Amino acid sequence: MRIRHLKYVLPIIAILFLWSCGEVSAPPGSTITINPPSLSIENGDATAGWTTQYYTVSVVDKDGYPVGDAELSISFIWASPNPYNLVHLYKGDTPVNSPFSAATDEFGAYTFRLDFISGGAYEYKGDIEVRSGASFASSTLDVTVATTTTP
Repeated sequence: MRIRHLKYVLPIIAILFLWSCGEVSAPPGSTITINPPSLSIENGDATAGWTTQYYTVSVVDKDGYPVGDAELSISFIWASPNPYNLVHLYKGDTPVNSPFSAATDEFGAYTFRLDFISGGAYEYKGDIEVRSGASFASSTLDVTVATTTTP
């Protein structure tokens, strides 16, 4: 009679084991760091153009050890692949909608690209936000027009 129940328990254990593998949220008490922590661009050029910035996200647990395969949600409030938007997020070399999902590598890091318009009369500010489980970090992008002084 016990052997009959065992044939149900083993497959359930196997399924639970497989579900536990792969990407997971950062454990409680983890810290997310975004580098650079902020970026300020002062437009001095009269012509607008695209600027590319690479960001690296790091996730460490409460003891300071890297968290590999941590599931990340990365967003910028009005980023999308639409060519008329001021900001584009990239997953690898592919422009993506905001937010997008990614995972840290075995060293607890993930690098992504942000393209944005600067120059001309463009002026805006927004935060890149990264979440994993209960952990959160942000990096501010601030694009301003240069002030001119006259003698």
